[in-house]
Amino acid sequence: MKMTRPISLIILVFLGFFTGCSPTKVPVFSVTGTVTYQGEPVENALVSFVPESSELRGASAMTESNGQFIVVTQGAKENGAMSGNYKILVIKLVEIDDAGNEIIRKPVVEYNPNNEQVEIQYKQKNLLPEKYAKRETTDLTVTVGKQKNHFKLELID
Repeated sequence: MKMTRPISLIILVFLGFFTGCSPTKVPVFSVTGTVTYQGEPVENALVSFVPESSELRGASAMTESNGQFIVVTQGAKENGAMSGNYKILVIKLVEIDDAGNEIIRKPVVEYNPNNEQVEIQYKQKNLLPEKYAKRETTDLTVTVGKQKNHFKLELID
């Protein structure tokens, strides 16, 4: 009998420790969409959902070849975003050479006289209108509701 009380206490402390350390569930709702620019789908663009409230977490997605995206929130167990208002940022960065030409196939390393491999650094260029790259200038806003959400983001010059 005397042994059960300390064992029970150890089990309670043990369970409390592990349940207290488990990640909290972030309540998210399905968010999908498409991005088009000049009537064409935008591939490989980063879509960022910037919350207008400090109580929300930011979310993001990468577009596929057809311009479609599925939003993910950091710390959430499922795809989606928290319910609330967001400003939307959209950028598509490509690497360019010194002449401003897009680099399709870039070498990872370059030979130099000292027999060392040096990683080549390239400049980046955003292929979409700059107003969508900054929170202060974007005019894209959405409200994520407590249901499935699908947004058509049509970018214009």
